[in-house]
Amino acid sequence: MGHPRAFNSAIFDEVAAVIGSGPATKLCDRFGGTNLYIPRAAANNHEITLVIGAELAQLLCDRFAGSDLLLPKAYHRKQRAIELLKEGKLSIRAIALATDYTERHVHNIKAESMEDDGQGNLLDLL
Repeated sequence: MGHPRAFNSAIFDEVAAVIGSGPATKLCDRFGGTNLYIPRAAANNHEITLVIGAELAQLLCDRFAGSDLLLPKAYHRKQRAIELLKEGKLSIRAIALATDYTERHVHNIKAESMEDDGQGNLLDLL
């Protein structure tokens, strides 16, 4: 379970390094959970260009031409849930409502994020 999440984070980070985190988040919002083929050049009416604009689309094409990028789904939403969990100010229920996740999914995110941090599973403390 940790490998796909780490892979998706790496892809997001790599895309964000080329076009910025805001535009990378827009791509994830639109295409997250799918393989996005990156052409050598994106025309003005290409789906990538329509989401992030021509200049950024070309930067993406220059770096990833011919690649299929598996973009993470709702990456920023998950990151927000992790941030809220680490702050420790809100209940699981409040975090679920704030991020549009189920409470069960927030518990799973909590378990994953604590496992990845090498801090153990904080669910044992509840």
